[in-house]
Amino acid sequence: MKLLLIAITLISLAANADDKRIYSTDSIGNRQYNKPSFTVTDEGRIYETDAISNRRYDKQSYKIDGNKIVPTDAIGNRQYDKPSFGIQTQ
Repeated sequence: MKLLLIAITLISLAANADDKRIYSTDSIGNRQYNKPSFTVTDEGRIYETDAISNRRYDKQSYKIDGNKIVPTDAIGNRQYDKPSFGIQTQ
């Protein structure tokens, strides 16, 4: 039983290792712990996360689609009634 628990923990850590985190910072670069942070997955999904890195599925999620960021529901379907955002590269 302990071996199974350790294996599941290692698999979950390996699965989340590729996720990128985006934190809110102030003007000098200090992380703002009272503001939301976001997780970007390899599939291009963007989730809001809480202070201990749990995904907030009850909040709005997004997906990167080409050069746009489009709002999605909890299972990934695009929400056409909400605005999308463009990505500009420099």
